[in-house]
Amino acid sequence: MSSTRLIKRRIKSAQNISQITKAMEMVSASKMKRAQQQALASRPYSEKMAAIIASIAAAARANYDHFLLSDPRLRWNTQEEFNTLVIVLSTDKSLCGGLNTNLFRGLEDWLKSAPTNLKLPAKNKISFITVGKKAKEHILKTQKNLLAEFPQLGDKPRLTDVLPLTQLVMDGFASHQFQMIFVVYMEFISTIAQKLAVKQLLPIDPLTLTAPGQTPAQDYGGQYLFEPSAGQIFSQLLPRYIELQLYHIVIEALASEHSARMVAMSAASDNAADIVSDLTLEFNQARQTKITNELLDVTGARMALA
Repeated sequence: MSSTRLIKRRIKSAQNISQITKAMEMVSASKMKRAQQQALASRPYSEKMAAIIASIAAAARANYDHFLLSDPRLRWNTQEEFNTLVIVLSTDKSLCGGLNTNLFRGLEDWLKSAPTNLKLPAKNKISFITVGKKAKEHILKTQKNLLAEFPQLGDKPRLTDVLPLTQLVMDGFASHQFQMIFVVYMEFISTIAQKLAVKQLLPIDPLTLTAPGQTPAQDYGGQYLFEPSAGQIFSQLLPRYIELQLYHIVIEALASEHSARMVAMSAASDNAADIVSDLTLEFNQARQTKITNELLDVTGARMALA
């Protein structure tokens, strides 16, 4: 049986780890609450923006000449190389349970099925932009084409923090460097649930943009009067819509990270407490055995002297 000194050392180590994980759990809980509030607060604005764009699109059907709307699959020469950009959002740090593992597993599954499901041309080249160190490490490890990398945008991202990424994406689409752009991230569902989300960022199909509980976009056209024109307003709103979508996605991914980390640290604290309890029982048993053996030695010596 292990010596009591070794067991006490293991108990001390487990208690120290428990203190660390408990502190990380409390920090993550605070950050999670803030990120959740930010994510939930931004959803109505994002949904309303989508509804407005859908309404304007329905009223300006003849003005679909904006570069953010054109679907290249409809006119693509099958002999040319089709370029797809995938933006992957992950965490910078570990200790968030299986969040990144689920993200990368889902990404690989989607990449296998995407050419068929999305009806992409045969000559399809996929490039990647990563946000977060873990995504960068995965893309490099799997030897994919990494175009650019961004660090995670902090615990309190602002809309202006997303602008460099937004500009890079829109410039690449406008210059025909990329024909389609997708975003892959973990969407926040609840404190204990996050799911993989893959969203087509570009090109935009405005007639599919509907908010929950609202009528289809095709029926929105008569609700507004436009000045100077629906087409001009449309052209101004579309870039803002892309910025807003990326910002909302960043917030959702952040809320997912802090939720997953809080749950992981809570589980780690519980496991540490169980280990301390088991080791304490083992320590008491070892000490009792030691005392019993000492009593037997004393009794045996006394009987020998008698």
